[in-house]
Parts: sequence; C-alpha cells; structure tokens
Amino acid sequence: MTDRTDPSSRYLVVSDLHLCDFEEHADGWKVHKSARFSIDEDFEALVDEFVQRAEPDAPLVLVLNGDIFDFDLVTAIPEPAPWPVSSSERKRGLLPTADKSVWKLRRMLSDHSRFLRTLAGLLVRGHKVVYVMGNHDREFHFTQVQDALVEELRNNVAALGGQLADGLVQFEPWFYYVPGVIYAEHGQQYDFYSSFRYVLSPVVEADGQRVLALAMGNLSNRYLVGRMGYFNPHASDYILNVFHYVAHWLRFYAFSRHGILINWFWGSILVIARLAALKKATHRRPDDYDVLLDEAGRRAGLMPATIQALGELQRPPITTRFFRILREFWIDRLTIAVLMTIGTVALAVTPVPLWVKLMVPLSSFPLLYFVYESLARGETIFTAEHEVPKYAAKICGLLSAKVITFGHTHRPRVVPLARNRSFVDTGTWAPITQGDRTPSLVPGYRNYLVIVAKGDDVRFTLGSWMPARSLERPAVTLPERVPATLRRGVREIGASPSRA
Repeated sequence: MTDRTDPSSRYLVVSDLHLCDFEEHADGWKVHKSARFSIDEDFEALVDEFVQRAEPDAPLVLVLNGDIFDFDLVTAIPEPAPWPVSSSERKRGLLPTADKSVWKLRRMLSDHSRFLRTLAGLLVRGHKVVYVMGNHDREFHFTQVQDALVEELRNNVAALGGQLADGLVQFEPWFYYVPGVIYAEHGQQYDFYSSFRYVLSPVVEADGQRVLALAMGNLSNRYLVGRMGYFNPHASDYILNVFHYVAHWLRFYAFSRHGILINWFWGSILVIARLAALKKATHRRPDDYDVLLDEAGRRAGLMPATIQALGELQRPPITTRFFRILREFWIDRLTIAVLMTIGTVALAVTPVPLWVKLMVPLSSFPLLYFVYESLARGETIFTAEHEVPKYAAKICGLLSAKVITFGHTHRPRVVPLARNRSFVDTGTWAPITQGDRTPSLVPGYRNYLVIVAKGDDVRFTLGSWMPARSLERPAVTLPERVPATLRRGVREIGASPSRA
C-alpha cells in the first residue's frame, strides 16, 4: 500500500472512468454507453502529456482510484455460456462471481484496446500503475480478475517490444499511501449506499457459490437504472420529485416500446429482497479479518492503532436501516398513496356528510403527507457527497499525507484541510450530458490530479481534460460484433454534430 518517496516523484490520479462495453441504440436508449463518448483518445493524450512534462529520470505513478471499469453496466451474456446462466441474469447481467467477472472484464477490454495500450506505454518505460478498487469495480477483489487484466497488459507491453516487470501493476482493495505525499482511496466507504461492510473481504456464500455482497447502489444500477435507459446512472438526474418523474415518463416512455413503472417496482422489490437475503452473511465478520487488517497495516507501514482508526471511519452499509431502503425506492410513498386511495373509496361509500367525503381527501390527507415527509426526511446521496470532506479531515489527522484524494462523488473540488494539506475530489470521466435529442458533454469533467513531490515540497493541480464546450465525437468506430443495422443507425445519429 505504500511507496518510497523519491526526491522528484510525480503522480497522476484519475478516478471514475466507468469504462464499459459499448451499446448503440437509435432512439437514445442508454446513450451513456455509446462509443460517441469514448474517453480512450483523451486519456491517452493526458498520459502522454504527463510523461512529457516529467523530468527524464523521474519515477511516475499512475493511480487509478476506483470505478475505472463499471461491471454493473455490462448486461451482455456469452453465447454459448460456459457456465449456468439464470433467467434473471439474462435480463440484468451476470452475478458477480470470479469466472463471470473475468468474462465481463474481457468484454469491456475488447472495446477499450486503446486504453490498454496507454497503460502499456507507461509500463514499458518502467513506470508504475496502481489500481485502487472502488464500488463499481470491486470485482477486482477476485485474483482471477486481477490476473486477467495483468495478462492483457503483459501482452500489450510485449507488443511494444518490452516485458512487464514484476511489481509495476499494483492492486489495492482499500487505499494507496505514500507518507508525506498522497493518500488515495475511492471513497465509497463513507457513503452507506455504496459501502461494503468488510472492504477487505466483500465476498459471501450465496446460491451455492462465492459472490460479491454488492452494495445497494450497485444493485440499484443493475436491477433498476440499468433497465431505465433514459436515465444516466453517472449523474443524479434520476433523483426527481413525483411531478418530474411523470414528466420524464411522458417524454420518454409513454409513446415508446420501453417501460418504466414495472421495471421500477419489480426492480425495487428484487433489490430489497437481495439485500435482505444477504444481510446476515454481509454483516458476519470474517474469521480472518483482524489478520487482513494487520496485513494492510504492515503493507502501509502503519501502526495497528492507526489502521484500526482508519477502519472505524467507514460507514456500515444501508442494510442496517430497512426504513431508509424502503424510502429510497419510494415504497413508503407508494404505500401511503394506496392507503389514501383506500381511505377515499371507503369515505365515498360510507354514509357521512358530503363535506367530510371531500375535505378529508382534499385537505387532511395532503396535510398528513406533508407532516410525514417533514419527519421522514433523512440522508440522501447529496448528504453523503456533502460530508465527504469531513472524513478526509479525520484521515488528515491520522496520516502525514499532504494530499488526500477520493473519487466516487463525481464532483471535482479542492477543500483545504490544514496548512499545506488538502482534500481533492477527482470528479469523473463518465459522460455527464446535457440535452435530450443531441446530448453533449457538460464541460468541466474528465478530471485529473497531478502531484509533484520534491523532497518535502508537495504541489498538486486538479484539472479538466476538456475544452470549455464539448460535444460528442462525429466519427464512431464500433466493434465488429455490433450488427450492421445498428452500425448504420449509429452513423446517422452522429452524422452532422456541431463543433465548439
């Protein structure tokens, strides 16, 4: 988890690339998975500039700080499948087992060969790549998935005429720490929608196999948002009030072949059922967890008390708060609506004065609802996003790192913590778009953090690898497996884009 600090070390930190397999739909369904928004070319240019700006012999470290790949977005199934695939998996994607996660990774890599070559270009020069796991790529907990990525990198390094040296690719399940310089953690452990109860051991026995105990956020992406393709899972535009949900339905679903109500209700039930089924196993402390913590502390060069204090900052997952789960999926408000409807019908058939039949549904029921809402309000994803810096401040009090960096929130920002010490949120490279018919990228993202450490002098820059205004690319190169009819449709979509 630690590295030796060189007198002139340079670190490039990126997070939340959310690489996935490409999908192309002429009606704008799942546009966030379109090849139009591929980041591979820009990422290559960023890394090239990072290398060119460095001193000739300066050691370089690329820190991939979580959610680099998004396993939750992959819903494809191999045909024929080398292992049993349930009907639910065919609708919502493969379960997070080791073998199935390896297949997902290879499918994503087949659409991002340029990304692999970029990493290989660093490695062939003897520089280091550190992969810190997030919540959407926790599948890298499986050594088989790690080995699959390393194998592809080794092949790409060999294609460049080199050989991948041992130790240049480093996987970290929790954090990456260089004393006096950097502490990098993805950040999902401070968000109870996305945290793992035991981040060093997130696997449980379920359905007769070892699977990741996915957080509610992951399950929601797989079972709900992934089946509501006009929402962007990388943004927060799917969090609306009831009136905006109705407007969204009228705009995108009412006159299309896609549905939302059944997907929302049934998907919510499936997520709640899955969380309940795995709750006991998820919260059972692994027998060897103290050993895992001790090993993490030794690798990081930290005292047991320090690693314990870092672990105590993490928030347990939302599975301990059943009411909040129901509320997040609007099950509580659905229940209230049903009860109010039943009450209105009961009043209509009851021999009471007409004014009672009218006033109770029109005034008393809404008043009771607003009282309930004022009492039931609690944490949201925006609350978690707002409170992240306070956890960084606590880490600042435990460690000597000058820069503490998280990803996860997709909100690029710098927050001073103390003298010469700062928290940096590295935003996202995922497509945050604006506009419905011809979506364009919102400026200010595709963020990167550069840290230059020269002895005790540590300086950093948080930037955006985007012009002031950015639209999707006009040219699309699709993998061969996409049917020709879809390929023609995609060319029509991107035929005449405007340029900034």
